[in-house]
Amino acid sequence: MHRFLLTAGLLLALVGCGAESVNSGRPPASGAAGDFNGPVEIGNGRHLYLECRGKGGPTVILESGYHDSSDPWTESDATAPAVGPAVLPSIAGDHRVCAYDRPGALRYSNPPSISDRSSPVPMPRTARDVVGDLHALLAAAHVPGPYVLVGHSLGGLFARLYAQTYPDQVRAVVFVDAFPVEIPRLMGSDWPAYRQALDGPLPQFANSSSFEIVDIDKSAAEIAAAPAFPPIPTIVLTKTEPFAIPPTVPAALGAKLEQVWQEAATDLVALRPQTPHIFATGSDHYIQVHQPDLVVAGVRLIMQRAAREGFSRP
Repeated sequence: MHRFLLTAGLLLALVGCGAESVNSGRPPASGAAGDFNGPVEIGNGRHLYLECRGKGGPTVILESGYHDSSDPWTESDATAPAVGPAVLPSIAGDHRVCAYDRPGALRYSNPPSISDRSSPVPMPRTARDVVGDLHALLAAAHVPGPYVLVGHSLGGLFARLYAQTYPDQVRAVVFVDAFPVEIPRLMGSDWPAYRQALDGPLPQFANSSSFEIVDIDKSAAEIAAAPAFPPIPTIVLTKTEPFAIPPTVPAALGAKLEQVWQEAATDLVALRPQTPHIFATGSDHYIQVHQPDLVVAGVRLIMQRAAREGFSRP
């Protein structure tokens, strides 16, 4: 997530670093195997960029944070004892795994740019719009279910609503320092200032109509109105290092955010009984970049729990 939730360290790690080469072209008709990256038509003259690798179920779907393209899932800046490779290629060793670009998301190239790999749409959007896009994308690309959803930051909110909307398709959810729906309430009178900081683009994109903006308040209301979170295994990964706070933001607001973020993470843990809560010691918000092995271990643990609890399919 941008500004509050985007560190300079991540930007430096990603600038000048390209994703590993993947064959492009049409998605395999069965969706069962074959590496792919490229546009997928989802209807109404729109397309979304999708990258899939590996084979084997359940399929892992990686949902990026606010303003982020799929790039962070293919980047690793691990510091010992954490190790790479990045999350997407690591999971691809034994499972089908896919990531995609939401409209208006940023690519951390040099200089950063708004991804042109997915069709632009009017902003702002809500979580329901994102879930609708992802559902259409997975169907159009013949990506086989069931799915393990891995949501980073605001992507965790999208993953949560997807599981509530399509429970029969989802076998487990991994929340990677995810945005809990309780944040607006817990921030109280400070929420509008925090929301403004989240929504604001980098200066060079201030006049761009395509830059991703999500109405978080409406999105929270959509989650509240949706069916209950399904009885599926979940795991919560939480950072320990503070967010990078812009100099224009009062220090007191940053301190409150840290307190609220940790408190709200317990609400994610409470979604399901016996949900593991793992603290990524020494990691900032981008756990998947700085400790990709921890995220991968979390994905594999939750797959094992899903299999034992009878959620897996052939």
